[in-house]
Amino acid sequence: MTDPGAVRFHPKHAQRGPLPPLHAERLYDSLGAERPLDESARNLRHYAQSVHPPAVGAILITCADEAEKECSNAFERGFVRYLLPHMKFSSRAPFRMANLGGRYEWGAAAVAEEHYSHAKGADKWKLMVIKLNAHVSVEPGADGPRFGRSKRYEGESTYCGALRALIEGTDRPFGADLADAFTFEGRDRVTALRDPKRVAPEHRQLFAAAASARLQARRAMLDVQDFEPLTPTLWLILPCVTLNKAEHDTEILCGVYTSDRRGEGDHHDEYCGLGDLPERYRLRTDGASLALEDDGLHQPRQARAHRTLVVSEWRREGRQAHEVDARMETALAEARAGRQGKDNHYARPLLKSLLEVSLLFAPVPAALILFGEGLVDIHHAHKAHQLARAAEGDEVARAMLGDVERKIASLSPEQAQHLVELLLQEYGNKR
Repeated sequence: MTDPGAVRFHPKHAQRGPLPPLHAERLYDSLGAERPLDESARNLRHYAQSVHPPAVGAILITCADEAEKECSNAFERGFVRYLLPHMKFSSRAPFRMANLGGRYEWGAAAVAEEHYSHAKGADKWKLMVIKLNAHVSVEPGADGPRFGRSKRYEGESTYCGALRALIEGTDRPFGADLADAFTFEGRDRVTALRDPKRVAPEHRQLFAAAASARLQARRAMLDVQDFEPLTPTLWLILPCVTLNKAEHDTEILCGVYTSDRRGEGDHHDEYCGLGDLPERYRLRTDGASLALEDDGLHQPRQARAHRTLVVSEWRREGRQAHEVDARMETALAEARAGRQGKDNHYARPLLKSLLEVSLLFAPVPAALILFGEGLVDIHHAHKAHQLARAAEGDEVARAMLGDVERKIASLSPEQAQHLVELLLQEYGNKR
């Protein structure tokens, strides 16, 4: 079995790992560049075949727009039918999501991984590909390519309507979910897209699509980092933008996330591609083709662990627990007294008591500490970053802690005692 500590995915690291540099180079060399859909699928297939996975699974995420059928067909034609296991009647199929804006749905990676872990050979290890496509229309104009509105049937329509609605402001549920992604880590990317001094209006829809694909891929990566697969797995996550055209559609590969979960011990997580700030994108033309770039396009970097980041951000800001209420003082005193014995049998009740009181009087520190320890679900990452920066938002923190109590029963006494110690340390630092 491959030692994950030795694996490096970008071609510049090929000498340190087992990946064939030729096919890796083809995949990474295409970053930011417009390619025919069939060519993109073929490059991905050749890369996958070159690492000789015993089994392969795939998740395809697109906008629900009917214009994305060509994208879906190309992926199934050029990748799925060659590599995925038969399901029934000789059919092969990716795990599918199609919704407004092409949004990654939290928990999907674990569900799909469980499905493909039953494929022949997956007990050895498997390759799991997550391909996410945002989309935008493009047509030639007198002053250059025109993005975002094109002919649809007998009229003209917006591509992608969901991203256009986000930029213009919408109160529909899909808009709130997209907005969460676009404001991740406190960066207001929607405002940047609206500002003509930061993003040229003629490029707005293209840059919004690229940023959206990149941000949804980050969501997928957060999910992948947050659970252990049922069988050893090498993950490949690809944010892409479909360019809807009057002729055959094309595609831009915006980045490549890789995560090796094939061995025990430390995992290796890496990203190479466009960053997540649309105001830093640049559009250039290579003949008749388009290309997107920014300063970090071809610079591989380690993918970040956001649970650790949130706690580090909290510590870096010098945050401490708020002045505590008398009931909180009593709960802290009881927890300190309870931990004095050698037997940690009472750790779970003590932890539950501390949480109940912290929910009432100072929920933010508990929410952030328990997020860092994995008890608060990863889909709260956006809220956790907000809390770490602002140190306020009790209702948000209470919502994050809403599902923690039921998890306490599954903790070992040692785990519960560890969390009690962390909370005592946090709430002991009064302002």
